[in-house]
Amino acid sequence: MRTRPLATAAVAAVLLGAVAGPAAARGTAVTAATPAAGTATSAITLLSLALAGHDVRVGSVALTSDTTSGAPASKVVVTPVKADGTAYGEQTVTPANSPADVPSFDSSATLPAALGAVASIKSPVFNVSSSNASGASSKAGAASLGAISVLGIPVKLNGTVDVSSLVDGKNALGNKTLAVKNLALPSIADLLGALGLNLKALPVKTLTDLLAGLNLTNTAVTAAQAALATAQSTLQTQLDAAQAAVDAAQKDLTDKTAQLSKAKIDLAAAPAAVAAAQSAATAANQALTTAQTQYDTAVAPVQAAATLAGLTLDNYATLNSSAAIVQTFVAARAALASATTAAGTAATNLANAQSAAGTLQTLVTTLQTAVDAAQTLLNSLLATLNGLLGQLAPQINALLAAVTAVLDGTPLVSIDSFTVETKALANSAVAGGQSASVVGGELQGVHVLGTDVLSNVLGNSKVNLLDLTTGALAQVTSKVDALTGVLSSVLSAVPGLSIPAPHVALLTKSTSTSIAGGFGTAQNSVRALQVTIPAITLPAALALPNAASLPAISGAPNLKGALGINAVGDLVSKSMTIGLGTLSERASFRPATAGSTPVTTPTTPELPRTGLPAGIAIFGIVLVAGGLLLRRRFAPAAEL
Repeated sequence: MRTRPLATAAVAAVLLGAVAGPAAARGTAVTAATPAAGTATSAITLLSLALAGHDVRVGSVALTSDTTSGAPASKVVVTPVKADGTAYGEQTVTPANSPADVPSFDSSATLPAALGAVASIKSPVFNVSSSNASGASSKAGAASLGAISVLGIPVKLNGTVDVSSLVDGKNALGNKTLAVKNLALPSIADLLGALGLNLKALPVKTLTDLLAGLNLTNTAVTAAQAALATAQSTLQTQLDAAQAAVDAAQKDLTDKTAQLSKAKIDLAAAPAAVAAAQSAATAANQALTTAQTQYDTAVAPVQAAATLAGLTLDNYATLNSSAAIVQTFVAARAALASATTAAGTAATNLANAQSAAGTLQTLVTTLQTAVDAAQTLLNSLLATLNGLLGQLAPQINALLAAVTAVLDGTPLVSIDSFTVETKALANSAVAGGQSASVVGGELQGVHVLGTDVLSNVLGNSKVNLLDLTTGALAQVTSKVDALTGVLSSVLSAVPGLSIPAPHVALLTKSTSTSIAGGFGTAQNSVRALQVTIPAITLPAALALPNAASLPAISGAPNLKGALGINAVGDLVSKSMTIGLGTLSERASFRPATAGSTPVTTPTTPELPRTGLPAGIAIFGIVLVAGGLLLRRRFAPAAEL
């Protein structure tokens, strides 16, 4: 009896072992690892100029770092000057020749003469490096921004630039920092002179109105105006009388000149009228001669018949009105009478035409004498007025000098300092893993036509770029437009002179991010400053002597005429665009992905079963339990 429980337990153990037999493993798919890859580009053009059909770009740097083609690749292309599509002094730096210094380029001995008249350039020295270690990276920097003159006028430009691009296992990055100090575009006087305008030919009042409108009047101008006013006060009565006499004489001369012009037009038409009257008189006389011949022929037989009948010609014609010879006579007599009247009228018309021509000739002679006299009088009165004004010449010249000095010392645009840092970054191919923006910078002392627009609009001459909201920038732009509008409206009020308002665009930018083809991409572009000066229309009387040959002038006078259209001899300039600091970056990145390998997983339920059914395992457990109970029941007390 002792062995039964043990036997039962043994059977159960065998059954459990059978249930716990071998189980197959489930395999996983095999995938290859993908390394991180990307491209990063970063580019800048320090200054660009479009004028007189030429396109000039100064200090262009383009960096590229790329790991998308397997082996890392990086390079830096520095183009000191690119003019009308031709690159000058361009160098490419790769890891093979890195680091390198790209020397300054002087355009004076290289650019064609036509371009040299537009711009003169000395590019900055660029320090460049490129590496393919730990990914791909490129760097470029310059400790100055070089030197440039536009239309022979120097542009003040100081500052530094640092540019970089990088692709590694974590991200793709393009960024740069541009710092500019003491930037000054050409002055108002210099720019207008380069466009051919002779400031001294403008009315003094126009110039002083311009200063007042731009709030540029200084103590020197005020003192010169006061001195002129004092000098004028002592001569004002004489000046007023002389001016009134000149105005009256000018009006009289204008009226007489108009009369003379009309009389000359009428006199020029008179010979044609006389010729027409002469032709008509000749034709009438010829008709009269013919009519007379016909009458003489017709009257002869009637007269003979009347004499034979003892009657008068008229009585015979009345009594024999039905006779053919009488009817021919009557018609011929009527035709003769009509021809006689026509010949008389033609003779009268000819006499009148000849008389009118004579009268017009006399009138022209008389009016010419009057015009000459009026011109002589006007010249005399002008001499008197100019003599009086000559006494004011020192004060007028002093005022002109003071005004010109202000305009010559006031740049169209100047900036005390400007720093901008931009970045395009991509570190994943999912939303939110890309960014492109201006990440830092400061703007200080932006003066347009002499006004500190930041201080005027924002109450502070210095602003952090991250604090310069879209709304604040719009207010600054509105103020700039108002100032350039004053320049346009005041100068364009001079008859024949048309100067559209310059356009100043400050800190224009665009950004974008996208995901495509497994890459996340960020792009960024910023232009620090762009100034556009539209074409101006310049009357010959207000032009400098050499205006037609200036590079900014089209070279051909406008010949269209009146009614608001440019007058004969007007010069038309070409528009001009100056850009400072054109920056761009692009970063595109695909992160690394890990691969997978085969693995064995016990008790995978999907594999085929090789043991006994689960029911037998349950039966085995019941047998074990029963055996243990029997063993306890039949065991001796000592064994327990």
